[in-house]
Amino acid sequence: MSTAFRRARGGGVTASFHAAEIELLRSLVGQLLELVRGDQTHKQDEDWAAALGLAEDEPKRPTDPVLLRLFPDGYDGDDEGAADFRRFTERGLREAKSDNAATVLASLATTEGIEPEERRQRNKTRIELDAHQAEAWLRTLTDLRLALGTRLGVSQDDEDEWERLPEDDPRRHIHDVYNWLGWLQETLVRTLSAGLE
Repeated sequence: MSTAFRRARGGGVTASFHAAEIELLRSLVGQLLELVRGDQTHKQDEDWAAALGLAEDEPKRPTDPVLLRLFPDGYDGDDEGAADFRRFTERGLREAKSDNAATVLASLATTEGIEPEERRQRNKTRIELDAHQAEAWLRTLTDLRLALGTRLGVSQDDEDEWERLPEDDPRRHIHDVYNWLGWLQETLVRTLSAGLE
C-alpha cells in the first residue's frame, strides 16, 4: 500500500505509491477531468461574456447526480436565484476543478520515465509535491470522493452496511477505493496542517 503523505525537505510533501495505485489514480483523475470538462468548450473570445454571466450558452442544472454534487445549486428552493448563481460561478468552478485535476495528472506523469523493471525493483514510486500541487491534490481527492460517494450512495454512518457486503460484490471494491482516497486525503490534510503550526 502507498505511504502516507509527509513533509519533504524543502517544504513540500511526499508520498510513495505502487505502480497499480498510480495507474488507478491516473484513471480516476482522468475520468474526473473528462466529467468536469464535459462539453463546456467555448471560443476564447467569448470568455469575457461567460465571466460576466452574459454568454448565450448558459450552464444548465446538471441531471447527473455526480455533477450536481460537484456543482450544487447555490440556493435551495429558489430556482431563479440558483440559475443566476450557476450562471456566474459554474464556469469558474469547472475551470478550477479541471486545473486541479490536470495538475494532479501532471505530477503523476513524472513517474512515466521509470522503466517497468526499475519500478518493480523499487516497488514504490515517490512523488514530491510543492505547495501548489499539494493543494490541487487535496481538492481533487475531495472531488473524487464526492463523485465516488455519490455513485455508490454512501451516507453518513453506513460503514457497517459496506462491511457486510460479500467479498465478490463489485461495490465493495469501489468502496475500498473510496476509503483509500479518504485515507490519502486525511494524511495530506494532516501534513499540510502540521506545516502551518
